[in-house]
Amino acid sequence: MARQIWRVVLVLFLLFVSAGCGGDVSATIPEKTQTPSPMPSPEATLSPPERSVIHIPQGSPPVIDGTLSLGEWDDAAVEFFSDGSELLLLQAEGYLYLGIRADTAEMIAGNVFIHRGDEISILHASAALGTAVYQQETNSWQQVQGFLWRCRGTDNGEAAQAEREAFLELEHWIAANSRMGAPNELEYQIEAMGETLRLAVIFLLASDPNLKIPWPIHLDDDCIKPTPGGMPLQLHFSPDGWGLIGFADPGS
Repeated sequence: MARQIWRVVLVLFLLFVSAGCGGDVSATIPEKTQTPSPMPSPEATLSPPERSVIHIPQGSPPVIDGTLSLGEWDDAAVEFFSDGSELLLLQAEGYLYLGIRADTAEMIAGNVFIHRGDEISILHASAALGTAVYQQETNSWQQVQGFLWRCRGTDNGEAAQAEREAFLELEHWIAANSRMGAPNELEYQIEAMGETLRLAVIFLLASDPNLKIPWPIHLDDDCIKPTPGGMPLQLHFSPDGWGLIGFADPGS
């Protein structure tokens, strides 16, 4: 009997000890050491590089016919879009000339963004030409002029030429529309005031107009925003990240 009582006591004692130690198993496991998060590399924390002034060379004015003809752009400065396509820049007789040679066989359209004072002008060339203007507000840019499409003609007839000349006089720029010349090339002629200005350029494919190929290559503001319903009334631009264009003195 005494032996049976002893066994019962021993079992009760073991159950009591087990309950006391097993109440919080996690308390017996050391906390996991927190590994400090790695510091970002200096490259990861840098904003887009500050662009130096691109001095546009002097040359002879190219013919604005939608084809970057051999010899016309030999004196131009050459920049590159994010996909490796070429942007050619040239000045002549008071105008800035831009040539776009896209690395595709498709038809392209273009937007040139020019920042002057508190306004940004968008010079659009596709099947027609048009200018939109945005004015700076506190936290955004508000549209004050929408596109009015002109210059749909593709021939060199008297009426088409007169329309282009009138457009240049009124809007201070002209381009060959996308149906003129080579489908993957665009040419712009923009009145230059001789001042340094901020410039951004994108082109897009006719097959995918929401995919916009930028210059400068780090462009990340609303210049590259998809606009399936047309340009919105309010946009967010960051001209400080655009190309900085300077015009050499013709006599220098």
